[in-house]
Amino acid sequence: MKCRNNPRSLVVPLRRIFNPSPSEKEKMLMNWPERVWIYSPIRVFFQIREIREWLRLVGRAETENALEIGCGLGRGAGLLVNRMGFREVVAFDLEERLIVRAVKSNPDSLKQKISFYVGDAQDLPFRDSSFDAVVNFGIIHHVLDWRRCISELSRVLRPGGLFYFEEIYPPLYANFLMKHVVRHPTEDRFSGTQFLEALASQGLCLVDGVRLESRFGIVGIARKSSA
Repeated sequence: MKCRNNPRSLVVPLRRIFNPSPSEKEKMLMNWPERVWIYSPIRVFFQIREIREWLRLVGRAETENALEIGCGLGRGAGLLVNRMGFREVVAFDLEERLIVRAVKSNPDSLKQKISFYVGDAQDLPFRDSSFDAVVNFGIIHHVLDWRRCISELSRVLRPGGLFYFEEIYPPLYANFLMKHVVRHPTEDRFSGTQFLEALASQGLCLVDGVRLESRFGIVGIARKSSA
């Protein structure tokens, strides 16, 4: 069965969707130490570990389409196709230069499966229930209005669809040492409890088997209520 909303009809790669003020954008962008980590091969290794956890929870997803937020250089989008089984991925990032690089480095074998654009997770340019899955590799804690971000992700996710996420909490990125190394928004940051409550408020319920014991972060999946 064809998906009701073909993402290629909804976005154009490199189209600028959202234009935050320079001060707002600066608060959400990574600084150079975090870039070294995020865009290193080591980060890909950790993404693969996160995907293994997602596969443990729900198995391989023969899913029509998925949205990835904060895709950076697009390596995660490739993993979603090759390892998760997504047939088509729409991926975006706030930084246009990263999207330009992602488009250029996208392998020929994936060009018909992955679309890139420049945008912001607080303001998604898609109709309601556009995607079968939404994926977050640790981006929401960078977003200023993270509650609105979760609301937007839920809005574009179809009922019964899955939200795959990895997130970290302040004890990891805002402790005495790390707060002087990496840059993140400092106001209204979420704890593990607040993050899960925000998911539940948007009809996103954890699937069975998600591990909740860590105070530093979480890797899990939530299913959008069909009600």
